[in-house]
Amino acid sequence: MSLSRRHAFGALGCMFCAVAVTPPRPADAAGGVPKTDLTPDQALARLMYGNRRFVADQPIQPDIGSARRRALSAGQAPYATIVACADSRSAPETLVGAGLGEIFVTRVAGNTVPAPDLASIAYAVDVLGTPLIAVLGHESCGAVAAAVAVVTQGLVVPPIMQPMLGPLIFAVNAVRNQPGDLLDNAVRENARQGARQLSRQPEFAEKIAAGKLKIVAARYDLDEGQITLLDT
Repeated sequence: MSLSRRHAFGALGCMFCAVAVTPPRPADAAGGVPKTDLTPDQALARLMYGNRRFVADQPIQPDIGSARRRALSAGQAPYATIVACADSRSAPETLVGAGLGEIFVTRVAGNTVPAPDLASIAYAVDVLGTPLIAVLGHESCGAVAAAVAVVTQGLVVPPIMQPMLGPLIFAVNAVRNQPGDLLDNAVRENARQGARQLSRQPEFAEKIAAGKLKIVAARYDLDEGQITLLDT
């Protein structure tokens, strides 16, 4: 990591925790808390186990008590990063039974990866050491449904929403002629595109090749509660 890159991540660390007077170095950005020792596959297995418990109505009880809060005041070392939709029905921590400090989450309508979110994900991977990124779409996503309406019905959306819809429209067009439900096909394709976008980032690609990082796409079923991994 170059000196300038270390300084850039140090600034990010300061922005996220808002307690350091001077920008910390990447090695110290997690507050001295050891990074997870889980492999990418182990981190994925842990996520999926938590979701199976959720589906079975036997959810893991997350650790959110005062002792955990005090321990986390020294720093954080999440074992996974989840790129999720802002939809109130798909809160990632709940779906996988994660407690405080266990997963790093970015959320934006349509679970896309705009530049600020990409920087946040890079912080999670490079500084906090998460070995897994999961891009999580969900059934009946309203943002994707709006993109479908733009493509199929010529829906005109307010200018403030247009930047959000660009990647989603691309996903809709990619599956427009496929059999099946267009909305659900687009939800799946959008998650796949997000995972592929992240996998193409040079720093992430290097970690993937070294076996230190895995990036997956997934879909959450609203009524069943199940997270399904998608081929990318």
